[in-house]
Amino acid sequence: MSSLPQLSRKPRRPVPGSPSSRPRRAAVAVTGTLLLSLTGIAAAAQPAAAAAAPLKGAGTCANIDFVIRPQSAFPDTSRGRYDFRAQSTTVQKAVLCLVNAERTGLKPLKRYLSLGKKGGPTLGAAAARHAADAVRLRWWGKAEPGKNCRPVQGDPGRCDPHINPQTGSTPLSRAQAVGYGRRCASFSIGENTYAGWGTSSVTPRAAVTWWMNSKPHRDTILNPAFTELYTAVAWGSADPAAGSTTPAATYVQVFGRCG
Repeated sequence: MSSLPQLSRKPRRPVPGSPSSRPRRAAVAVTGTLLLSLTGIAAAAQPAAAAAAPLKGAGTCANIDFVIRPQSAFPDTSRGRYDFRAQSTTVQKAVLCLVNAERTGLKPLKRYLSLGKKGGPTLGAAAARHAADAVRLRWWGKAEPGKNCRPVQGDPGRCDPHINPQTGSTPLSRAQAVGYGRRCASFSIGENTYAGWGTSSVTPRAAVTWWMNSKPHRDTILNPAFTELYTAVAWGSADPAAGSTTPAATYVQVFGRCG
């Protein structure tokens, strides 16, 4: 069940749920205005159904079974480094296509590109930084002795994937750090996360399928208020339960609305 806390002067910590099955995923949404305080919408995530419904864009969206490769799989050349980075764009376009196919009857989400230094970073930069930090710190999953993480409120046995335990950053603070909301009378931020390992679990199809079969994640994807979507993918799992299994990938999906 979702809950909407009352407005307060200070931002409140969003409280994502966490399913017990692997891979680890979570969803959270934050809304508010530029000058007023922000509130969190918390929802308990549910495990995906055993037989997931096919995605509406499965037959029309390109690269939905794309499998990310590590940097070591590319030559250490300018072209090799470019091809490695281009994987994120391939995944982002595939996820955006799949999400918009699910949003039948709703306004399609857009992905805006940064226009050089004057344009500044987009929410895509916030997503990419969080994904990279998640893989580096690997705090997602179970809250165990000696593991540095913020437990999920109401579920102390799980780590909150939306709160960086090293910096304390949240979906809201990461968005604000890249300047989002400065020119908005009001704005909204939403975040879905996903970590998978094994060839069939690291693709855009796998991530969006899981999100669409988990109510809070699906509610975020189908929220008519959002107008933007950015998806970042990083090689490696943010959940140490993956062990040394490869391929492994961590997804961070950030939604936005600037009104």
